[in-house]
Amino acid sequence: MSATGAAPQLPTPATLRPAEPADATAIAALAIQVFCDTYATGGLTPALGAEAFDEYAPARFAERLADRQLAFVLALQGDGLVGFAELRLRATPVPPHATTEGCELVRLYVQPQAQRQGLGRRLLDATTARAADAGAALLWLTAWAGNTRALAFYQRCGLHDAGLTQHVIQGTAYDNRVLVRRIDGARISGPVQG
Repeated sequence: MSATGAAPQLPTPATLRPAEPADATAIAALAIQVFCDTYATGGLTPALGAEAFDEYAPARFAERLADRQLAFVLALQGDGLVGFAELRLRATPVPPHATTEGCELVRLYVQPQAQRQGLGRRLLDATTARAADAGAALLWLTAWAGNTRALAFYQRCGLHDAGLTQHVIQGTAYDNRVLVRRIDGARISGPVQG
């Protein structure tokens, strides 16, 4: 109960839908917010600021939304965007295991206030289903090694650590863990475990 005696308002249940070209600006703003919350834990450096405005500009997302090899799933509460997932549909090698291919989950971002409501899992499941529809044997992603909450989330969701790679942001290399999820019924060969 609140101080006024009324029951607290629960958040509106989120709905998922594919992205449209008009969503580019909202996706860009959410991406910048989550990127900065994740990477700028010691303050926002010029390199991180440049990356945010270069990589996550609305024009960059407009280009990605027009790319038929990418699929976006949005999570909305009412009319407000609270999360999204970006999936590369064409088969790409899984680093560091170049002989194994799958669809890459490029980004899965959920606003901090919307986390721990099951949205991340719903977005992950939706992109896994989309990868399966595209005929992929597995879904893979990379996550910053310093993002322990994300790593724990993905492992709880059944993704397995397949090794170390690096992601370069404005000339600085960051260690990333490669995480892989087999898609039900798929047979894959090679070094990916799980």
